[in-house]
Amino acid sequence: MSRLGKILKKKKERSSMLFSQVIGNSPVVLYNYNQEDYIRKGYSSNAEVYSILTKITDKANASIPYVYIDKEGVKFKKSRKDSVFNIAKHRLNVYKALEFAPEDNDLSELLKRPNPMQTWNEFSTLMRIFYFAQGEAFVYREAGDDDCAISLHIVPAHLMSQVITNDELVGWKLNQFGRVREFELNDVMHFKKPNPNFDGQGGQVRGMSPLMAGLKYLQLDDKSMESWIRMMDNEGAKGLISPNHNNVELWLTPEQVSETEKSVDEKIHGSNNRNRVVVSGMPLQYTHIGLSPDALNIINGLDKAGVKLCDLWNVPSVLFDPNPTYQNLQEGRKRFVMDVILPYLNAEEDKLNQWLVEPFRKRDNKEYLIDYDLSVYEELALDLDGVEKMLKTHTINEVRVMQGSDEREETYANEIFINQGMIPLSDYDVEI
Repeated sequence: MSRLGKILKKKKERSSMLFSQVIGNSPVVLYNYNQEDYIRKGYSSNAEVYSILTKITDKANASIPYVYIDKEGVKFKKSRKDSVFNIAKHRLNVYKALEFAPEDNDLSELLKRPNPMQTWNEFSTLMRIFYFAQGEAFVYREAGDDDCAISLHIVPAHLMSQVITNDELVGWKLNQFGRVREFELNDVMHFKKPNPNFDGQGGQVRGMSPLMAGLKYLQLDDKSMESWIRMMDNEGAKGLISPNHNNVELWLTPEQVSETEKSVDEKIHGSNNRNRVVVSGMPLQYTHIGLSPDALNIINGLDKAGVKLCDLWNVPSVLFDPNPTYQNLQEGRKRFVMDVILPYLNAEEDKLNQWLVEPFRKRDNKEYLIDYDLSVYEELALDLDGVEKMLKTHTINEVRVMQGSDEREETYANEIFINQGMIPLSDYDVEI
């Protein structure tokens, strides 16, 4: 085979590989990821993943957890928080049945500063990064004799290993910087995503990272970005200047070509020539050189990978659209809070109440409860139709509480208003 034939064959093979990679059938061997790689190669080295998880953690951090105690003679009944109406009813139940725990309460203080090095915002952000990137988060507590936490500490998931005895999880082992520390089950909060992968070594007790299911799209995003950068580094001319006639005798000579290139560089290129009008004494035309099919495939690959990576965490991709419509953006924000933030906060809240709060309840013989304040999310507020609907069965003050507002002092604000002049339909019965 001639040298030219070999070059063309090699170019065809590269194009075929890039195209197959873009459409999701890459022959390249997939990354052999482990728990550490989900952080180092997924979160820390991929801009798409970093942006998605940052948006999730920033939005979740807007909600602050508070410690409550049951009011005397009133039993709190936890309600569902899966819709705007149920969230409003839950907020009313909290107001009626619970009161804030004292600010100097040690559990309240723990939520302000889990350990000497971190605030709650810093602590929860790190925990949520591990949860969403690795599919699980580990928190261990330093506790006193009463088993109540004195401080809370986060451990990366890839540094923790399960201790299995007779096919049963009995503890955890931390291997950090060559030092090994063992924990009993109740000293570690393991907050994880479900894992259906049974490997015979207890792997099902670990959380499953969304990136495990999305490795192809993560690879597509990484490889497409690398190809785009190489293409930009090797990019050639933007366009071609040529004669606009077929008379060969009038075509530019080599000397004229060189002078024309110099003139273009001086009079057309650069920001100093922006909007400048240039006059040519020769009959010339300009032909723009567009992107090659390979370059277009790379761009399509980046777009496709970005959308699919958003789908891994159920985050609407419209939130990353540089020019969204107002309606689409509003719908995307509401769906983001309802489908991503709310389910996560509900799960985290339940886990904290089960693992962290329970020892304090036993010690003080008080019904402590951690509850996230969801009134900060405008997306979860009742709209005008919802308010009108609630006012038919609740007082003005109750509806104000549902909306996160203070009560009114007027007596009428605690009354239920009804429509006047309504009569039974039977009064209008007429014999036919």
